[in-house]
Amino acid sequence: MSHPPITSIEDLQSSYHSLIPISAHMGMSVEAYDGRSLSVSAPLENNINHQLSAFGGSLFSLAALAGWGILQLKLAELGVQGNTVIAGGDVSYQQPVFETLRCRCTLPPEYDAFASHLVQNGKASLILQSQFHLASSPETAAMTFNGKYAVRLDRD
Repeated sequence: MSHPPITSIEDLQSSYHSLIPISAHMGMSVEAYDGRSLSVSAPLENNINHQLSAFGGSLFSLAALAGWGILQLKLAELGVQGNTVIAGGDVSYQQPVFETLRCRCTLPPEYDAFASHLVQNGKASLILQSQFHLASSPETAAMTFNGKYAVRLDRD
């Protein structure tokens, strides 16, 4: 199922909340996009666990949504529409998060080959990495997510 093209971070913010309602409950917001990476965040208060740190499921969800979001923006840049789903993912929790959840997903070097394959064949998959870093120790990832995303283009 496809949706209107997402051509800006404002479109992406709106699409997250309308297409994936849990993102609104999490308080998810789009922070920045520079063409190669997307940064998203959510308040700790909406995503807290019994240890008063970020709930692992919220970290996982935000990381998966960051990958989905960057692909939506890239599809619009390619001038195509399609359906993007997450097909799998591996996560590593290195340290607890006691602050605003901040996640960044950066395109890998394989992105250009993925985009060419997608446009030529109408479907392709790509592994994207999303990471959470803490304000107190930005050099160390608090959580790393490697997600496999599958995209199938709409064909008229």
